[in-house]
Amino acid sequence: MHEIITLQLGHQSNYVATHFWNAQESYFTYGQDAPSPVDHDIHWRAGIGADGSETYLPRTVIYDRKGGFGSLRKVNALYDEAQKQGASAMDLPSSSLWSGRTVVQRETPILPSAYTQSLDTGVTPTEPLTPATVRYWSDYSRVYFHPRSLIEVGDEPEVSGPSTSTVANGASDGNGSAAAAAAPREYTWNDGETLFTELDREHDLLDRDMRLFVEEADQMQGFQVMASVDDSWGGFAARYLERMRDEYGKVNIWLWALQQPVGRLPREKRISRLANKARTLVEAYTQASLIIPLAVPPLPLKSVLPSTFDPASTWHTSALLATAIETATFPTRLRQLGSGSTGQGGDSLANLVDLLNATGKQTVANLQMSVVQPWKEVKKDARERREAAGFDEDDDYGGSSGNAGSKMDGDLQLSIDFAPRDESVVVAGRAGRGLRGKKPRMFGQAVVTRATPEEGDDKIHNDDDDEDDNDRESSAALNRREMMHRRYALKPVSQRYTVSLGFPLLDSFPYIYQQTTSGTASVPVTTALATDRAVADRLQALRTTVTVGAPWAIGLEDREALGNDLAGMADAYHDGWSSGSDDGDDDD
Repeated sequence: MHEIITLQLGHQSNYVATHFWNAQESYFTYGQDAPSPVDHDIHWRAGIGADGSETYLPRTVIYDRKGGFGSLRKVNALYDEAQKQGASAMDLPSSSLWSGRTVVQRETPILPSAYTQSLDTGVTPTEPLTPATVRYWSDYSRVYFHPRSLIEVGDEPEVSGPSTSTVANGASDGNGSAAAAAAPREYTWNDGETLFTELDREHDLLDRDMRLFVEEADQMQGFQVMASVDDSWGGFAARYLERMRDEYGKVNIWLWALQQPVGRLPREKRISRLANKARTLVEAYTQASLIIPLAVPPLPLKSVLPSTFDPASTWHTSALLATAIETATFPTRLRQLGSGSTGQGGDSLANLVDLLNATGKQTVANLQMSVVQPWKEVKKDARERREAAGFDEDDDYGGSSGNAGSKMDGDLQLSIDFAPRDESVVVAGRAGRGLRGKKPRMFGQAVVTRATPEEGDDKIHNDDDDEDDNDRESSAALNRREMMHRRYALKPVSQRYTVSLGFPLLDSFPYIYQQTTSGTASVPVTTALATDRAVADRLQALRTTVTVGAPWAIGLEDREALGNDLAGMADAYHDGWSSGSDDGDDDD
């Protein structure tokens, strides 16, 4: 069944993953509905509930701080028929050898949100969710989880810092140093590493929490890990990945490296978070098969996001990130892409890694997204950018008939770029010069195009230009032999996957996209997951920031090793590569 097991580490990742699971739940079809193109067995597991009924729950392990689950009960209606009155959120059925008198002390229970109560009673929600009513990620969750999926760790008031404050969400709180003094201390990378070490020593976390899901998988594709990397969860994730790689040496592991916006934070806190991020990336680089750093791009994005988008709401920002993650990974869970005889089967995590990682060392990738923009418009914008930059139509940017789609696929610059912009202005400067005067340095790219039912798959392949034939051929399975030929010739490779299934806009999802209303069921989305020279620029800028710009952030010995590791990661994106230009710009 090619199962994928998800690992969610921390507050921010759980917000993003909740949107992800809500979308997966919406793909189920019932009765006379047309079969879903999604293979549900990849992300969902069959089981037996407490009353003997069949269950179908996500293959995921969720870690969060104590109290971070909100009103979510570990023993839910599927596994506890009695619904114990007054049970705490994490109670499990248990027996006690103590027969004497007991005194039970309970904390004030967290009440479910009105939205959750409406789901439990089967009543249509009467009031829409708002940033004010979403207190926890469980307040908008539409799915049940297996009791062994929910793991509490740590007694700190907040493992990853004060997430509910506007400071933690990248906005100024307006109260200056007084508010900063009142906020809890910022938990560091070392705090997360220590927490994992202590828990693993006591329980063996992989054996207790992960092994059940792995052993019941028939042909596991791999793991997808969602974790914030710029706080203490980065240290927790680094040690967890190390244990996973020791235990499952050849399994693909994808890390969605989430990061809070830090542009408006005080310099000391900003540098501290970047140091946490740098340490996590260096540690994960040797363990993960692919790392995708993600952060909400600088606002405003008026062409995509309306003025109602709230950057201080984790519910809003996580919805934006989840749209990109859910779309970019769509090929890994599809039965068939496209339609008819030209349909294409879903791809695997391993094949996508082969597509993106040209040299075996290009583990870090960038992710971009376009929303509410049909594929025809995406191509038109790409063509206009190429013409403005003075590139010829015959320039080879990664496309080729028969495997990689049209040439336009290799030159996609979509409207939302999730690559973190916090390291240095050098990145933006280089990127700007590159677009104006150089050919893009792209090694591998996976483009996923989703259309709404109103557009349909036929319209994807019937654009009024001369690339129709290439678009149709791109729906065929990727020719691995041709891909290897292009690799040996030091040419980029781009593959496009198409599907007539837009991203669902559920009542649990905020209306954060332009041209959508409460009646909009889904939106077209295009994502481009790529490895390119811009990754090297960002890694070098991060190295400069944390090792030269703020040497106090990391100890002397660690600073030198960290700088060397980041430099080595950046070198993987230009050693042995030529852009094909004759102007000697490869050494920039």
